[in-house]
Amino acid sequence: MTNETSPNFHFDYMDVTQHWCPEAETFAGGDALLTMLATGWTMNPEVREETHYFSGMRQTAICHVKLERNGQTMEMPILRNPYISRMLMSGGFKVVPMEQLVRE
Repeated sequence: MTNETSPNFHFDYMDVTQHWCPEAETFAGGDALLTMLATGWTMNPEVREETHYFSGMRQTAICHVKLERNGQTMEMPILRNPYISRMLMSGGFKVVPMEQLVRE
């Protein structure tokens, strides 16, 4: 795990938190990831990305992020958006397409 904490992403001024419950929600938003980081969770440097294709060449990506805090681990599937894309790129994360993992 890397030391990717809330100060690294310059969002400690947030006054809104977003809870995510894996039993109730299939995917989390970027705000839920930021809440996790602000509460002491750290991100694994490798992020798996799953792409879903729809009709008309539309697509969306789900980033599967592994988080760790105090010996606990969890995986959080996050809908990719421009903020998450910028966060992954600026944080130096390795984004691995799920299709590549299946072939290996």
